Amino acid sequence: MEQLTQMIAKYSPEPEFLLLIIFLFSLGKSVIFVSSLLPPASVTLMLGIVVGKPVLADGHVWVAITLGALLGSVLSFHCGAWLQRRESGNWLPARYLGAMHKAKSALQKNGIPLLFMSRFLAVMRYTVPLVAGMIALPRKQVYCASALSAGVWAVALMSVGQLF
Repeated sequence: MEQLTQMIAKYSPEPEFLLLIIFLFSLGKSVIFVSSLLPPASVTLMLGIVVGKPVLADGHVWVAITLGALLGSVLSFHCGAWLQRRESGNWLPARYLGAMHKAKSALQKNGIPLLFMSRFLAVMRYTVPLVAGMIALPRKQVYCASALSAGVWAVALMSVGQLF
């Protein structure tokens, strides 16, 4: 974390670089295989928002966070779809099949609300779009819910960042 702080401090006069960092962290926190390697989203994104406040327009920060989060959810969704096509469902251990059927049922009944709410819960942020891909939830539904939740998530993070 200290290395990240030093890197942001060193390059903070470059708004484009700072926007790239914000975008990449937003993307990384929304992708299943990357998120677990990064520090908590609230810490990393808040750091970028606070450091960029003097040099970045709020609209640019919002776009960077929203696009990163949306792209991450879409990648997780397509990763789930790819896993399902590749393995035809046989790759999942038998003990998880019950949970997978429950998730499938819940997502089919309440797909958009669940996809929207999952953005605000750390692990769910990338697992729900992954499962949505695995159960072949309609792409349009996933994209719309992900875009809406990413935009609201960006506003929420930026609102908290304004307090500092």
